[in-house]
Amino acid sequence: MSEPRIRRLSPAEAASRAGRIAELTRLAYTGSDPLPGLPVPDGARESEDAVRRQLARGTGIWVAETTGGRPAAALRVSADGAGGWEVHRVCVDPGHHGRGLARRLVEAVEAAALAEGVPRLWLNAVVERCLPGVYTRMGFRAVRHWSADDKPLSETTLERVPGTPYDPSALPLADRAPAPSDLLVGWLAGPAGVLAVLGTGIRPEEALHRARHGAPASFGPGVAVGVDLWQDAPADGHRLLADRLAGLARPVAPAAYHFAAPRERVGVHVQPRTLHPHLRAVLRLAPGREPAGAPTIPARNTAGVRPR
Repeated sequence: MSEPRIRRLSPAEAASRAGRIAELTRLAYTGSDPLPGLPVPDGARESEDAVRRQLARGTGIWVAETTGGRPAAALRVSADGAGGWEVHRVCVDPGHHGRGLARRLVEAVEAAALAEGVPRLWLNAVVERCLPGVYTRMGFRAVRHWSADDKPLSETTLERVPGTPYDPSALPLADRAPAPSDLLVGWLAGPAGVLAVLGTGIRPEEALHRARHGAPASFGPGVAVGVDLWQDAPADGHRLLADRLAGLARPVAPAAYHFAAPRERVGVHVQPRTLHPHLRAVLRLAPGREPAGAPTIPARNTAGVRPR
């Protein structure tokens, strides 16, 4: 199988292929979640009309196309009012997974941005779909965590300054000083099920550390798989979350709650905003992507790997 060719479509080409781009998007997004039970991704319902409306607003399309001219992967780029480019609707045909096409597309966009003097690339990624980590490994840095308005999901905004080095092992966590009123839930998964550990006034990476090292011996070995944050919670927030967790799981240690089920069957891990609307996911690690050692967060993308 020959390598697909990466290129930027002209406006006329993009318009003539709007139907194919919509079809590829639906194919890529349908059934793409690493954990089940989430709302259907918007991309799984993409229509040709929606693509055409974006093109009419100036959105550009990059594709990885086969020798027959069919798109194996694509993404869209829209200019924002601050002079940056928003990357969105990144999609890869499932038959072409594992070939690095999404990375090659992002690298092509970055090269174009560097050549055209674009100061910033950015995108939004759904945390519960384990997507922010995908883009951190491509050099993006998490800058903001927020809650979606139209569904009980959490999102992270990530950005990249074209041409700068980065740490591909960094976690997609925004570098924000914790407040004493912040409530966090660190998640640990293992053969015995899932453990939720409550913490207060700490950074998300510390919540991961507590989940990993604060589990009771009865839980057995496990790996840290996520963090939730209730930013600036009220005075009774800790008690409220503790009561709700105790109603769903077995308390096994101070502020630790054992769910005797795999993570994909623990609804409040899959969608923490169903435990409380203000408790958003800030980190979810896809199965097989859990860190073996201490997690890190990027400072300002000033050291590490340089883009090719």
